[in-house]
Amino acid sequence: MKTEKWMSLAAFAALLLPATSCDDWGKQDPPAGNQVTATLENVAAYDFEAEEGFDPMVYRLTANPGGQAPQIVEDEIKGKVLDLNNGYVSLSNPLNKVVLQKAASFTFWMMQPVVTETDGDGNETALPQDISSPLIAFENETGNGRMYITANGGINYSAADGEWVENDPATVTTGYLKPGEWHYVAVVLNNDGYDWYVDGERKVSKVVTDFDCSKLVKFANNVPTMTIGGADNASHWMVDDLKVYRNAITEKEITRPNLGGGSTGPGEIVTEPVAPVYFNSFDAGMNGCTIQGGGEIKYIGGAFGNVFSNAMDGMRQNYLLLPEDALSHSVETQALTISVWVNRGNETVSSHYMWSPLFTAYGAAPNPVNAMPMLACQYRGVLQVNNNGWSDYTDNQNVNGTNGIYHDATDWLADGGWHHYTATFTPTTAKVYFDGELVNEWVIDGVNNTAAGLFSNGADLKYICLGGNQAWDWGDPDPGFWFDDIAIFNQELSQEQVKSIVGLKKNAIYGNTFSLNEGDAKKMGAGDFIDNSTPGFGRIFKNAVGGTRENYLLLPENALGRVAETEELTVSMWINSTDAGDYFWNPVFTAYGAAPNPTNSNPMFACQYRGVVSINTEVPDNTGAAYCDYGADLSDTGEMILYHGELDWLADKGWHLYTVTLTPNKTIVYLDGEVANSWTLDGVSRGQVCDLKALAGLEYICLGGNQAWDWGDPDPGFGFDDIFLYNKVLSKNEIKQLMLLKK
Repeated sequence: MKTEKWMSLAAFAALLLPATSCDDWGKQDPPAGNQVTATLENVAAYDFEAEEGFDPMVYRLTANPGGQAPQIVEDEIKGKVLDLNNGYVSLSNPLNKVVLQKAASFTFWMMQPVVTETDGDGNETALPQDISSPLIAFENETGNGRMYITANGGINYSAADGEWVENDPATVTTGYLKPGEWHYVAVVLNNDGYDWYVDGERKVSKVVTDFDCSKLVKFANNVPTMTIGGADNASHWMVDDLKVYRNAITEKEITRPNLGGGSTGPGEIVTEPVAPVYFNSFDAGMNGCTIQGGGEIKYIGGAFGNVFSNAMDGMRQNYLLLPEDALSHSVETQALTISVWVNRGNETVSSHYMWSPLFTAYGAAPNPVNAMPMLACQYRGVLQVNNNGWSDYTDNQNVNGTNGIYHDATDWLADGGWHHYTATFTPTTAKVYFDGELVNEWVIDGVNNTAAGLFSNGADLKYICLGGNQAWDWGDPDPGFWFDDIAIFNQELSQEQVKSIVGLKKNAIYGNTFSLNEGDAKKMGAGDFIDNSTPGFGRIFKNAVGGTRENYLLLPENALGRVAETEELTVSMWINSTDAGDYFWNPVFTAYGAAPNPTNSNPMFACQYRGVVSINTEVPDNTGAAYCDYGADLSDTGEMILYHGELDWLADKGWHLYTVTLTPNKTIVYLDGEVANSWTLDGVSRGQVCDLKALAGLEYICLGGNQAWDWGDPDPGFGFDDIFLYNKVLSKNEIKQLMLLKK
């Protein structure tokens, strides 16, 4: 018996709802020859939301033998979508009405349900995905000319002027469109080749020399019929939001939109925060790790704080040993991601570490060398798995036909800076990212080559190593790399999620973790640096209680300088109120033009613990047009909630994340990743502008205390950790990701 599984939540209700497309055919081009540039134009769009039913003058619905006529159904994620169950839709070709100068482009959402087969004993097996059926096709009047794209990133063309097949599904079995999940596809047909994108990632980029691809563009421009699906389509696909473009689309159209629609704008990437099953920043101790050999915890400051510095040379001698259960959490999820920041550190010669591993895992300690099972993530961008199943992730399994090898002449660590490494695994796929960019991707058949044991037998990998300890008797020395923020996730992170994590460090214009006391800051007054026992925190700044404008931490005077480049700012810090004293009205972050003399004067910027903000970038007083205290009259909700007294969000004495984001016309305060207050400014009337360029010039920047003017409130005895400043606005999900990497 064969059954189909929808989304992970089970999902779509097969409601036979009549509908029609929402199509916008665009405008007739001027006569041919008048165009001198390739102008992008959306010539047709189909969202399948209308209630009137299919217009027979526009749509022709066909069921293939044994199949069903296309219909509109309700999907729990996408709403109304087109359901193709061994059938297809024929339309008048919208590209017929325009002149294609250099290219034709298409974007659409697609999902194929998981198809399973149950044997006589009730055992359920997933059947192979259909990747050979047409997704979008074009046909001539006689039916003897045809061009179509397939789910493996392939193109098939057959007409009187020639035949051409690229990425033939019979031999190229990519896993671009994973069954049971919605994917956003973007395809560009150029005069010299084609590009294929899935979920914003480029999967295929072909420059073709053995065939004239302008024939494809001309064919798509001239034939009368376009089909969604095809006459030889025996598969079951869901389709939504199909758009057809004249000429080549840009990054804006290629970028994956918000899956469910809603409040995010077109083209905005939704990056859901994800919690690691293991994480260590090295700022709060070893967190279950032990150093093998000559490595050490090293303080480098800034956004990185403490890092693990591995010792050079030796073989299987120098590395960091992680907790033995770090890889044991993927049995149910069948997915794994390993991410870590890397700096070549003590190494200066690429050839010395060109074969070194970054991350390895084995069943036991080397005796004298490691045996199976094993997992190896090489610095040069390749992988190996043998854990009740073997995969070497070879050239022919790479979606590009060859493995990218990044060492020696292509050493990605050669600049001596910090870089982010990520490897993701499923039973049939693997990916490697450097700094959030995809450098290698593989698809394996799951039979002859499999990584399934990495999940079902992951608990067997108990000897887990960061840096060094390479497999078997390889003769390469242990690399003297520096490492930070080792994170293991029991899911496959998307590229958007990886980039979000990278940005939390990479985009910081100032950071201080207090791993070695004040770092580049300066202690004012009687505050001190102490060890905090809360997991993930370690060394913190504990401000002194009492005094007025006496106790605070002074940040470097250029900490806000780069805000002028973008006119965006995010201020983020962890706060604890243990032994804080009276802090009813206190600021947590302030900035001024100069030190108090005897009190602060304008200009000023103050972020209050209670969830409000004050800004004045003019002098000498608070009467100018550039003054804003973000009152209830400017609030997006028409009211302003003050989080003190009975609403004290720090009352539990635990650690909490305080975040403020600012643009010239928008300010939001987040408490623990949730919006507490938000204000929208019109940029015209008094109190309705935030001059961020002027804000960037404030040089007396304070954490804790030092409130403005002659306010009489005592300096708060808050505990502070991980102050980060960004010259960009972090999204709500990015803020939550910051939280999940701390707690």
